[in-house]
Amino acid sequence: MSKISPDLLQRIADGAAQRDAQREQPFDVIAEVKATGFGAGRLDADYGGGGATFVETLDTAIQLGAADPNVAHIWRNHHVAVERLLNAPLQHAGVQRLRERVRAGDLVGASHTELGQPQIGGNSPLATRLVRQGDHYVLNGQKFYSTGSLFADWLHVTVSVEDGRRAVVLLPRQREGVQTVDDWFGMGQRLTGSGTTVFENVVVAADEVVLPDQVPVRQAVFGSTIAQLFLTSVIAGVVSAVARDGAALLSKRKRNYYYAPTPSAAQDPILLTALGERDADAFATRAVVLAAAAEADRAYAALKANAADADDRLQDAAAAAARAKITVDRIAHHAATALFDIAGASATLAQFNLDRHWRNIRTISTHNPTSHKAYALGNLSANQVRLPTQGFF
Repeated sequence: MSKISPDLLQRIADGAAQRDAQREQPFDVIAEVKATGFGAGRLDADYGGGGATFVETLDTAIQLGAADPNVAHIWRNHHVAVERLLNAPLQHAGVQRLRERVRAGDLVGASHTELGQPQIGGNSPLATRLVRQGDHYVLNGQKFYSTGSLFADWLHVTVSVEDGRRAVVLLPRQREGVQTVDDWFGMGQRLTGSGTTVFENVVVAADEVVLPDQVPVRQAVFGSTIAQLFLTSVIAGVVSAVARDGAALLSKRKRNYYYAPTPSAAQDPILLTALGERDADAFATRAVVLAAAAEADRAYAALKANAADADDRLQDAAAAAARAKITVDRIAHHAATALFDIAGASATLAQFNLDRHWRNIRTISTHNPTSHKAYALGNLSANQVRLPTQGFF
């Protein structure tokens, strides 16, 4: 797959703190990442893509998350669309068109979540509705948590059709009647474009609609697992950034407490030990994510081959993604706080914006609480109750 060069990663990292502090949306950065071919990397080679493995793709996501987790997170829903639809064995005209555009470098955003839904990720009816009018459809509704859509070329939208079933619409973001609103004001991940998308009398062609019976059920299940694992990859990237920034700060820190073991903070064995622990954190979180990515690769191979054990491999991948989230979240929360034990009180100055690491980790990890994942794993282990297969698992 196309790699994101060290030079580009460094330039992204150099501007990350300022962008976060001043709410500068990373449009130029996203354009540069698109030009690397990252978006087509996971598209199967059978469909003209890079055919990259999940291990390769998520390792790149970790690197991108270390540079700027906002930029990495923007690509999450793109990769979900790739797994749910573009890597599915579909000859659907709209899917084929989107594959072509992804190969050309286009970015796919998502509009799925509605604040009025009683169940997050369940199959409750959606208020965003697609109504047939002659040879086309008309789309009306409103979505929130539209991560990446502000920067996207295409939108992957979940809707209700007239009989109450769900369908997917694939349409250009610039279509008349579509409005992406920059109104996401979370404490972290401030620049992911995770705000509102409004659809007002949007004309949708028949070949831009993927009906429920056209999407393989297993592919939809697998896409949810990848959605979770991609987020955990971004958190692992932030842990790497914590270790990087801790080393940079300690190496420059001149002052130390009069009762410390050494006059120089950079030679203080207590502070060096704390830094070494952050280095270990970065190593461990990356290793955990890539171990789960290897399970995802095995699941995709079984899915593609329509193997007899495909459902079991999908469960293995979902379990691995849940285990990775539980472990990485725990390490990451501690690492982001412990950074300040290395850097001292001066590191709390707003000019350094180091609190963004904790804010970003806390915000990403709040997607789908760890406790629910742990409960499901425990129930699987003790009672052989299979993991959920709808959204967010």
